[in-house]
Amino acid sequence: MLKCSIRSNFPILKKKTEKTKSFEIGRTPVIAVMGHVNHGKTSLLDVIRKTHVQENEAGGITQNTRAHQIDYKGYRLTFIDTPGHEAFSEMRSRGAKVTDIVMLVVAADDGVQPQTKESIKFAKMAKVPVVVAINKIDVPGKNLDKLKQELSSAGLELEEYGGDVIITEVSAKKETNIDGLLENLLLVAELSNLKLHDKPENGLAQGFVLESNLDKNVGPVALILIQAGTVTSNNYLAYEGNVDKVRSLLDEKQNKLETAQQGDPVWITGLDRVLHTGETVIFCETEKQAKAIDNKTIEEQIKIVNEVEEETEAEKNDNDVDLLASLINSAKTEEEIKYLNVILKTSTSGTLEAVKEQLENLDSDKVKIKVILAGVGKINEKDIQAAQASYGIVIGFQVEPDKNIVEIAEKDKILLKNYEIIYEMLDELGEVLDSMEDPVHEEVEVAKASVKKVFVLSNGKFVAGCVVEKGNVVKGYKVYVMRDEIRLEQDAKIVLLKKQKNEVKEVKKGEECGIMLDPNFEIKEGDVIVCYKMERV
Repeated sequence: MLKCSIRSNFPILKKKTEKTKSFEIGRTPVIAVMGHVNHGKTSLLDVIRKTHVQENEAGGITQNTRAHQIDYKGYRLTFIDTPGHEAFSEMRSRGAKVTDIVMLVVAADDGVQPQTKESIKFAKMAKVPVVVAINKIDVPGKNLDKLKQELSSAGLELEEYGGDVIITEVSAKKETNIDGLLENLLLVAELSNLKLHDKPENGLAQGFVLESNLDKNVGPVALILIQAGTVTSNNYLAYEGNVDKVRSLLDEKQNKLETAQQGDPVWITGLDRVLHTGETVIFCETEKQAKAIDNKTIEEQIKIVNEVEEETEAEKNDNDVDLLASLINSAKTEEEIKYLNVILKTSTSGTLEAVKEQLENLDSDKVKIKVILAGVGKINEKDIQAAQASYGIVIGFQVEPDKNIVEIAEKDKILLKNYEIIYEMLDELGEVLDSMEDPVHEEVEVAKASVKKVFVLSNGKFVAGCVVEKGNVVKGYKVYVMRDEIRLEQDAKIVLLKKQKNEVKEVKKGEECGIMLDPNFEIKEGDVIVCYKMERV
């Protein structure tokens, strides 16, 4: 392990104070902040930033992904704040894959919840250590012993139970024990023996796209975590067969940088398009070198940087179940399924991926959402035209449409809706899908007549002489026949109704009548003819 005092390529790591313990850390640790929604991840990170990061910001990029770097007593730490809502599972999974440490935030008054367990699972899959931050310890009525038992049951081997997972009790609201949490993160980083990855064979550096969006001021931008090597502001960027010239590197406060190295999150401008969140990019010194980079080269470099994860037997079983479900679903024909066509626009590529997945999962056996067009940026006239051509709707997530676009949608009678909260979007679209389901009907008994005598006409048709016992019998009603309290399979329709030799349309309760049914079948004395309607449930 390298000593801080000889780390010439990490000048900010040299600084020490006599009161601070010296840690041996080979490079900037990347820490994914994970946990259940509303457990205080972002507020805890805000306290860390407020204490250790300057408040002034420059530039004009609207930041959506929370990736921050702080300088804590001479050590750099990079934090990735992952969303806690269940819809953003893939974003949490990505956060775990590119991190060195998972900081698991658990609320003292709420305990272990679904996304808490999911975060632990991701950390184990990525084979990275976990530091637990029990937040909201200032809230009365907490039971920390019970919480620790829940964490242990969820698969964490806690230090106080003989394991290696450190727990730190904090309060973001009261700013309690924040230094203790940071010290523990540095300690785990030291024990992890973090080392610099080799730079790509055909490039200067490798990066992982944390977020990308279309900024109204500077065009497509991407937040990239540098995973290997060193990037400069005049490099070229290679990704998926494309090459872009880097216009500028910006830190989280959007100050211009000359260089960035492993563990640094940087904003890149100068892109021709919005990048795919989660893709790997290679930085090169010249355009010629960048054009020589192909997808195979990128894939090989990913294997070098990332450890290959072994699939557990349980995960294999899950995959078998998923495959079976897929085969069952694929057996359905297009005619059996109704589709709600959706044009989807979101503020960032990471959000686009998460929202698109949630929409496509928001279905039933007979009604599904089909996202026929998805993109990042504001809703435009082409989106309205696409919805009109496909008989679809336009959904925006955190992209408020301009007034003229709303007017165009209203004129063309296209449903356009923007959502700021994912709960509301899923609830409302769920109701839309419910309304598209084929209506369910049930039989409702409206009248009943007892057969007292049966007449057989010369043409072989049966006429039942009846007394109406319930409701009004009406010509045209659908009926079935009960015999000895058993329903006959044959349903029919009243085609002739007579009262005192006269054809009538309706016979009231208590009156006698003659009834002829179609189709014709044998009626017996003692049968009960039941009239019914089909009503929508």
